[in-house]
Amino acid sequence: MHGIVDSVWVRPIEGEEQTSLSELVSEISEEVEIRLEHEAHYDWISFVPLRDSDAGALTKYFGKVAGEDEYKYRGIECRQRSTPSYIGDAQKALIRAVDAYRDPEAVCEELRSWVDRLERGAVDPDELVITNRVSKKREDYTQLTRSVAALERAAELGLTRAPGQSVSYVVVDDAKQSRERVKLASEELDEYDVGFYRELLVRAAASVLSPLGWRESDIEEELGKYIESSLASFGSI
Repeated sequence: MHGIVDSVWVRPIEGEEQTSLSELVSEISEEVEIRLEHEAHYDWISFVPLRDSDAGALTKYFGKVAGEDEYKYRGIECRQRSTPSYIGDAQKALIRAVDAYRDPEAVCEELRSWVDRLERGAVDPDELVITNRVSKKREDYTQLTRSVAALERAAELGLTRAPGQSVSYVVVDDAKQSRERVKLASEELDEYDVGFYRELLVRAAASVLSPLGWRESDIEEELGKYIESSLASFGSI
């Protein structure tokens, strides 16, 4: 059903006599002259489509391990080192919701609680820390990215970061094009840019829901219904 350079996924063909996985592994290994091993059996698995295509990305997928209360995550936000813990935890919760309901609207109901907490300012900024590896000296960067803003802020505080080291920060005002755009994780953190982190949440949700045919625009539309419903309820009091 899917394959990359070092892995292949297979599924039963309905109505056909099945070859055991051990026999299949042996047959493929003999044919391609590369020894394969059976790594895992999944109840279900989803391959995340590319942003501009319906084709599944080769290295982005998630699934439920058969017979276990365990999920596998590869290539998606919760496995990326730079992803804030709040976004990663939200994405894992959304995947559990997919497993429970297989319904995009129900998954968006779960997402709404994470968005609501963020918008109420109820998230600890420590859960929103972004960590990126520094690839070159601060003066060698030509664009003021968030990471460069963090490097400049670190330099201002007498903290140097050499290539290969990491810088950790929270985005506090992404509209600014200066070191005030972020605060270092080592500083006192009491604020965050709601819009920026909401966008990260929706993007992480899109990775989960895109295998079901929903993209970011669909998610935003569904979230908008909650806002309209809340306003209607408020107006009827």
